[in-house]
Amino acid sequence: MTKPKLVTFDVYMALLDIEGSLVPVVMETLGLSREDATLFVRTWRSKQMERAASSNSLELERTPFRDATRMALDYVAARAGIKIDPQRREGLVLAWDKLTPWPEADAVVAAVKANGCQTAILSNGDQDMLEAVAGNFKTGFDHVLSSESAGKYKPHPSVYGLPTKLLGIAMADVLHVAGSPNDVLGAIAAGMRCVWSNRHRDALLDPSYPATQELPDLGGVPDLL
Repeated sequence: MTKPKLVTFDVYMALLDIEGSLVPVVMETLGLSREDATLFVRTWRSKQMERAASSNSLELERTPFRDATRMALDYVAARAGIKIDPQRREGLVLAWDKLTPWPEADAVVAAVKANGCQTAILSNGDQDMLEAVAGNFKTGFDHVLSSESAGKYKPHPSVYGLPTKLLGIAMADVLHVAGSPNDVLGAIAAGMRCVWSNRHRDALLDPSYPATQELPDLGGVPDLL
């Protein structure tokens, strides 16, 4: 693999532990058991991404990711018969700004930078949400690229084109680190090299778009440079 000039990271799946961060918050805020809170968070994430996907399909103005997060929360709460007062509702939405990185994430970002590559977040989150979670890392990122700048969500090719459009870095000089099958699909279909941190031993929905390299977690990324 030719050494890239820029390594982009998906943030919510590749770099951050969504369940590990949100389940305790949901347990405390809503008084749920760990089992119920885990199901709550998984459905919340699923519906958040479903709303983002519908935003792409509607071909209207991009629905802010923060709004998609609120809508998904309201949906899950309604299905569970849980009433959430406005203050607690907003507290749960803002918990997405405080998600904890996976244990090896900081060291991997630092190692990539030490190898002479620029680093960037390339994510579906709104710019303010991504700037917030970037602050949860000890190692800073050179760039924070939001789907907000593209007006679309992954896996739309315009999101993967942001490094070229905004930074002037050719697609061939970018390596993307994905955390989900959908992200792999989008990156490969857009013509971008992609390493899949397949922490949850997931499978590809469309195997005709395989990752350039698949790893069990982020740990091996620096060795590929």
